[in-house]
Amino acid sequence: MVLISKKEFLIGGVYALIIAIGILAIAGFYRNNRNVMSIVEHPEPVLRQVAEPIDHIDGSILSLIDNIISTLRYHALVDFFLERSLPRGLAAPQIGVAKRLVVCGINGKMKVMINPEILERKGTYFDNDDCLSVEERNDTVIKRSAYVKVKYKTLENKEEILVVRNDNAALVEHEIDHLNGVLNIDYILD
Repeated sequence: MVLISKKEFLIGGVYALIIAIGILAIAGFYRNNRNVMSIVEHPEPVLRQVAEPIDHIDGSILSLIDNIISTLRYHALVDFFLERSLPRGLAAPQIGVAKRLVVCGINGKMKVMINPEILERKGTYFDNDDCLSVEERNDTVIKRSAYVKVKYKTLENKEEILVVRNDNAALVEHEIDHLNGVLNIDYILD
């Protein structure tokens, strides 16, 4: 067992405080210099609407995508340091825009999906299903699909197919649910 002196303990605490202040300053700078949007929380009506399809990709849609990515990155940084679960996806309705658009972090890359549509689901996957728009509950276990095949449009307006499994399948289902006015609390298991 290693004992540390009171002086070493205090010095460590000062360093930790300096690091924490630095992180908060960076997060504040990021929030003020990027278009970080407020997260809409349940029971706001936009979360229960079926989102409208995106007919064409223009400057307003590109700006919306940038806002969603900035908001997702900001919350990932803040939640990491607050030791909450890290958000990996965000749908346009979660920032108050009823458009069929989601951004997900899948395999370390941001995936922008315009007008996503689930083509196929298989299997069962149980997982904690946290949501930025619903008050945090540590026991929110949801039954989702273990395999999901999704068709969507890219930023280049090309149609693509994405196949995901387990936690990524659950993530994609969760975000597409937001486009259909469905929340994780609609699935809570007893």
